Amino acid sequence: MIGVVLVFEAVLVFFLAVGLHVVWPVWGGGVAVGFWTVSLLATLGARTAYGYREPTVEERGRLEQPWQDVQRRAGGDAYRLVVTESDALNACTPFGRSVAVTSHAARLLPPVRLEAVLAHELGHAVGWQAGAAFVRAQVLVPSRVLTWVLRAPWSLVVSMWKRAVAWHRPIGFVLALLVAVGAMAVTVVVVLPAGVAFVVASAGRVVAGWWEARADAAGVRMGLGADLLAAVEHRIEDADREEPMPMPLVRRAQGLRRRLG
Repeated sequence: MIGVVLVFEAVLVFFLAVGLHVVWPVWGGGVAVGFWTVSLLATLGARTAYGYREPTVEERGRLEQPWQDVQRRAGGDAYRLVVTESDALNACTPFGRSVAVTSHAARLLPPVRLEAVLAHELGHAVGWQAGAAFVRAQVLVPSRVLTWVLRAPWSLVVSMWKRAVAWHRPIGFVLALLVAVGAMAVTVVVVLPAGVAFVVASAGRVVAGWWEARADAAGVRMGLGADLLAAVEHRIEDADREEPMPMPLVRRAQGLRRRLG
């Protein structure tokens, strides 16, 4: 599936590059190919960008049986389970034959609800949705990477400035100024592609509700819809005590109730 997506993307980028070359000779085609290449490389580095890791011994003990049950329900066991550090209920699913679960779900959910959440995550990676997950990663990961590239130099400037104030020496302020000049140079180079990536990522989030609904439907087909609904509703109750009503979760709960009749 991923191979088919890559071939389709390559053909699309080729025609886009040709069109841009006509409008903007030399550089136009290079920009299209370069942006796609960076996006692809950033996606291949999604493990680092999203913080995916192997389950700890404790997490593996809690995940092993529910994960086996979910794969049995789905009719396959060729998927690898990884964990991402997050307090959310669901994770951003990586591409390929991997499925991610949040550390919150792995640590706190009862086995049956954990199984339902895993079914939802697996729903992102089964069939044609695996290709969609790959495309979604290409849309979201570059914005994360470029945002980090923008923030990191300025974080260093702030740190250097605090040290300069603590030192009370001119050399400290000179070093802070030099670091700030470097941060400005990085910003000038990165700000435009970062802005484009942010706009594209924002557009991708518009369809996030539909994306989650498809994965919820997979959980319902596996016979875990009621437990998934209970996990979502419990998360809504916990979030409501600390922050405004999480409307994406509310809409998910409403959609699950309709599916369950």
